[in-house]
Amino acid sequence: MGFSRSEPLEPHAAHDVTAVAFDLTAALIVVLDRTGRIRRFNAACERLTGFREADVLGQVLWPLVLDAPEAARAIAAYAAMTPSSPIGRYRNYWVNTLGERRYISWDTTHLLGPDGEIDLVVATGLDVTQERQNRLEREESEQRFRTLFERSADGVVLIDPHDPDVPWRIVDCNAAFARMNGYRRDDLIGCPLDLLHEDDLMAREGSRLLEWIRTQGDDAHGEGSHRRRDGSVFPIESSSSVFTLGEREYVLGIDRDISERKHAEAQLQTLNARLAHEAHHDALTGLPNRVMLMDRLGRELARAQRAGHHLAVMFVDIDDFKRVNDSLGHAVGDSLLKEVAARLTRVMRPSDLVARVGGDEFVIVVPDLHNVHHAARVAHRIQETFLAPISVSGLSVTVSCSVGISVCPQDGNGVDDLLQHADLAMFEIKKHGKNAVRFFASTMNAAAHERLRLETRLRAAILDDTLSLQYQPQVDALSGQLVGLEALARWTDVELGVVSPGEFIPVAEDTGLIVPLGAWVLDEACRQAAEWNLTVPIAVNVSSAQLMRTDFLETVRDALRRHGLPPERLKLELTERLAVQNSVLAVQQLARLNALGVLLSLDDFGAGQSAVVSLMTLPLQEVKLDRSVLAGVTAQPETWDVLSALLALARGLKLSAVVEGVETEAQLAVLRALGCRTVQGYLTGRPERPEALDPWLRGTRASARP
Repeated sequence: MGFSRSEPLEPHAAHDVTAVAFDLTAALIVVLDRTGRIRRFNAACERLTGFREADVLGQVLWPLVLDAPEAARAIAAYAAMTPSSPIGRYRNYWVNTLGERRYISWDTTHLLGPDGEIDLVVATGLDVTQERQNRLEREESEQRFRTLFERSADGVVLIDPHDPDVPWRIVDCNAAFARMNGYRRDDLIGCPLDLLHEDDLMAREGSRLLEWIRTQGDDAHGEGSHRRRDGSVFPIESSSSVFTLGEREYVLGIDRDISERKHAEAQLQTLNARLAHEAHHDALTGLPNRVMLMDRLGRELARAQRAGHHLAVMFVDIDDFKRVNDSLGHAVGDSLLKEVAARLTRVMRPSDLVARVGGDEFVIVVPDLHNVHHAARVAHRIQETFLAPISVSGLSVTVSCSVGISVCPQDGNGVDDLLQHADLAMFEIKKHGKNAVRFFASTMNAAAHERLRLETRLRAAILDDTLSLQYQPQVDALSGQLVGLEALARWTDVELGVVSPGEFIPVAEDTGLIVPLGAWVLDEACRQAAEWNLTVPIAVNVSSAQLMRTDFLETVRDALRRHGLPPERLKLELTERLAVQNSVLAVQQLARLNALGVLLSLDDFGAGQSAVVSLMTLPLQEVKLDRSVLAGVTAQPETWDVLSALLALARGLKLSAVVEGVETEAQLAVLRALGCRTVQGYLTGRPERPEALDPWLRGTRASARP
């Protein structure tokens, strides 16, 4: 190094290039004597440690810059040093005056004294703290990647897309990837990725796929399929990204076997398709139902108006069907309806629509009529199809039908007008007999005045508080124990007499009276439940018109507070139409009701418009299956599949299920066999006035006491 002793350098040495370099170099240079005392300490050492050379000359180095463990190691290495066994390369931490630890890589050499022993040790060091930190972080990152790579439940594969001999060569993969594809890991490494494909996909499309992955960045996601070693093909979900290692580009793929998810999706799609079909078709006859009728009639009317054609709507009613049903039983009645549906379908053109709208009522839409007389000929042809007896259950049954007709444009241009007018024409036939064909006449609109009268009387009944409630039990299907009550509005008018809910509820919904009517029902039900001190929930039907009001939450809260009823004792049954009218607002309102503690149930599920997604998006605790799901369930065991699927769907979504309309022991037995826990219907309890339920409720409360 140009010096070999601790005395100050001669004056002429200040001009020596080596001496200048000693202080200008970025390298650390320290010169120690045989005892470890500092003889020289260059400027780089001063900058790193914070010590000045003048202050440390003659001091032992170790206590100044090393912590205790490093000092002990240095002393041991220094003591073991001999001319034939120098220290050589050495690494340790130096601690500066600020307490910072710097990692130094040293190269040492020594100068011998006259006695042949080591006289001076010259150590040249580089501060490699940052390089060491970078290396440690890189090693830690690599270790984390390797751990994630090996332990990931997903299949992870590293691919070289640029191998000239093996297209998309598998460089490495984890055990999950190998296991998912039916191989051992060693069997896959070095093979082309197309080993796992049904064809040479990567050989053909690899370059295009690689460019797509580059452009997508972290968003390169997709679905595909792999072929296992045994030849079976399964679906995968894959995420891919590119990165550079060294100077070579690789693709990292993360694959997941989605066989179970695809299977579940297929099942859900099948169920959705079945429910969608049932939402638009009659369960008994398979004909289009009212929902499809309204849609199809609307489209046919628009087409007829554009083309200037006539269109007929025909209400077809089976004469004396009730007599057949009552005398021969519902099973024979159902068989008769199915044969009627088949005959109507056969006699009409493929372009015509035959729908069943309820009971023994059918609606036929006949587009592209030449004239009104054409409609009459079609109606008489319909009647002729009933001349031949119908064989059902070994019996020969002869029936006739009546046909009410409205024609567009003379009887109206709207769906509702034409349906109403055809129905009025049918009503006129029934007033005067049967087995006839009648066209609508304007004089039939008198019925509309009756409806207005009904609306007026209903409005007065709500204002005068002359409505009443009856309560129908909901019971445990196995034990018969009471698990809830449903409040049902009833109306007896001084002028109209007993008016069924089927008459006044639709009027209330059409006129907006459902809001004050619903508010009264809610309040009265809460009052009665509090008076009874119920230990089970009381259910109240809520229309979409009520729920969509901004003040509905306060209406519910006020009723609960006014009567001191706990929120968990109130269950709101929501109409199925709610799910499709305003789903966003519905979710918001229902979430607020949930927060209040009220129970929520979706009523009439399976009867009409809502999809399975309604159960998944609305915050419900219960689903109430419509009575229509029981149609034919005892006579046709194959219909169990739909009912079983609906109950399984409810269980899968952790929803309680109630089946309403249970009227026979056979229906109850089927429901028990399918695992249904809660039922409602005339078999287990008819709607009753409050005083008729008092003894039962007192017994229920007594049995509930400890």
